[in-house]
Amino acid sequence: MHAEIEYAPGLKLHYSIDDYTDPWRTPETVLMVHGLAESTEAWRAWVPHLARDFHFRVARMDVRGFGRSTPLPEDHPWGMDLLLEDIGRVIDRLGGGPVHLVGAKSGGSLVLQFAARWPEKVRSVVAVTPPEVAAAGVDAWIATIDTEGVVPWARATMGGRLGSKVSAAEVDWWTNHLTGKTARSTLLSYLRWVPGLDIREEVQKIRCPLLVITTTGSGLRTVDSVKAWQEKLPQSKLVVIEGDAWHAAAAYPDRCAGEALGFLRAAAGQ
Repeated sequence: MHAEIEYAPGLKLHYSIDDYTDPWRTPETVLMVHGLAESTEAWRAWVPHLARDFHFRVARMDVRGFGRSTPLPEDHPWGMDLLLEDIGRVIDRLGGGPVHLVGAKSGGSLVLQFAARWPEKVRSVVAVTPPEVAAAGVDAWIATIDTEGVVPWARATMGGRLGSKVSAAEVDWWTNHLTGKTARSTLLSYLRWVPGLDIREEVQKIRCPLLVITTTGSGLRTVDSVKAWQEKLPQSKLVVIEGDAWHAAAAYPDRCAGEALGFLRAAAGQ
C-alpha cells in the first residue's frame, strides 16, 4: 500500500506499508527511515525479514524531497525540527504509536533524535551507521553535484557506501536507479544544511531499547567513535560487522536485518 501526506501546499510525503500479518492479530509497527539520496527502495532486502514471520507491520517513508515525496527547491529551509515533525506525521497516520523505528545513515540520526524528543511514540530504535556529527567532505560533494550532476556524484561515492564486496550490477542499480534518481535541487539544499548536524548531546536522552550497527572499516567513522556515545546509553547494544562499507544496511542487508529482527522481537516481547 502506498499513501501520501500533504504537509504544506503542494508538498507531499510518501510512505508505504507492507502488512502480511495474520488478519486476526494486532501487529506492532516498524517504521523505516532511509538515508541521504535514497528512498523506500533502500529497504527492499529488509522487508521480507520483518514483514511476515514475526508479525510486524512494516512502514517505510520517503524523507521530504526524496523518493516519491515532492522534490524541493535549492533554497528549501531544512531543519531538524521539520524532519522530526515529518516522522511524527507518518506515525500519527499509522495510529499514533508507539512504533519501532529503524534508520540508516542520516535516517539513523533522525530516528535517534526522534526517540530522544518523543519517547512516548517509540518502543525501540535500530540505527545503522548513524552519524552523530556531520561527516567531513560535504563541500566536495556539493562541488561535484554542481559541476557534474547527481549520477557522477553517486558513482564517485558508491565504493565507500557499498564497500569492496558488492557486484558491479549492485553498484549500477544503486548509482543509476536509486541514489542517482534524487532531485538535484533537493540534494544540494540538504547538503548545504547538513554540516551543522550534531546530535551527541540530545541522543543521551534516549531511554528505550536501542540497537546500533556499525562496521570495522568505514571511511566515515571508527568503531571507537561510535562506542563513545553508544556506551553511555543504558539500554543500548552495539553490533560491529566486519566490512569496509559505511552503508551497512545496503551492503550487508541480510546480516543487518537478521540482527535487527532478533532485537525487535525481544523489544516487542515476541
